[in-house]
Amino acid sequence: MQGLVFHGPGDVRVATDLPDPVIESPGDAIVEVHAAGLCGSDLHPYEGREDARAGVVPGHEAVGRVVSVGPAVRRVAVGDRVLVPFTTSCGGCPACRRGLSARCERGALFGWGDPHDPAAPALHGGQAALLRVPLADGTLVPVPHGRSDVDAVLLADNLPTGWVAVERLGDVDGEVVVVQGLGAVGLCAIWAAHRLGAAHVVGVDPVAARRDRAAALGATAVGPDQAQATVDGLGAAGVVEAAGTDASQRAAVDLVRDGGTVSLIAVQTAATFAFPPVTIYDRNLAVVSGRAPVRSVLDRLLPSLDGVALPTEVVVSHPDIPLSDGPATYATFAAREAGLVKAVFRP
Repeated sequence: MQGLVFHGPGDVRVATDLPDPVIESPGDAIVEVHAAGLCGSDLHPYEGREDARAGVVPGHEAVGRVVSVGPAVRRVAVGDRVLVPFTTSCGGCPACRRGLSARCERGALFGWGDPHDPAAPALHGGQAALLRVPLADGTLVPVPHGRSDVDAVLLADNLPTGWVAVERLGDVDGEVVVVQGLGAVGLCAIWAAHRLGAAHVVGVDPVAARRDRAAALGATAVGPDQAQATVDGLGAAGVVEAAGTDASQRAAVDLVRDGGTVSLIAVQTAATFAFPPVTIYDRNLAVVSGRAPVRSVLDRLLPSLDGVALPTEVVVSHPDIPLSDGPATYATFAAREAGLVKAVFRP
């Protein structure tokens, strides 16, 4: 089998002799991958900002067809076209029943292995020709009719993540919302804010090409030094922080109005936040964070998107990258080259 393999910071390689995944548990399914996303959080191990085990296939956004199922699988069948959210989930534990599938008691993150416990099984990711999906009945989602593979990749993580980031702000109908960081999640958050009724959405990013994409989605797109002027001194009702940097966190707190909400949706790798607790207290701010429960969100989000055009063409800058170009694509993405916002690999 062909696939990408993480060997350490700055080192992703193509392998052509990986073993095909097999059914290991009665609830498993094997998916033939048709498209797999490269996500900003894939860069954390690549850039050395998060420990991860070497020798693991990366990637946690995939779409394809089921080619094999275990004897306990009931909700999907061979031949079904499915999208794979970035974590497995059982659908029945207390966390899943509360709509917090990202914290499923039996769940695991695709494309990651614990570097501090080599004996713990690693769950290989979707940047390969085939993918084993544990807890298939609770994890896999049928691709809605008429959705492209690239649409489905966006639905596997970035779009529902951006959506829940805005939902966490509370009622934004008629309000001003700021989105800090205009990668794929930030752009999806802009789209979500408009659909959830925001009257004015501001997108903030230092990269002009990313600001152009935000403007195409109807945002007022500015650089960091211009952001304060866009909220008219009153502050935004809510700020989505999708960049994950200290500077972006501090700016989010500066831009939100007293009593507003900051939604930290970027994956956190630092030990402390970049703003002082006294500021949060004195200004009556709410700060919400945590991994988006994508599988749970999809259950209620997909019906509302039936027939709705997704922002795929704006968000996905590179929809057709062969796996053989994977190492170069990782390097380009890590270099923050202006043209690459979201890449999709084609095994």
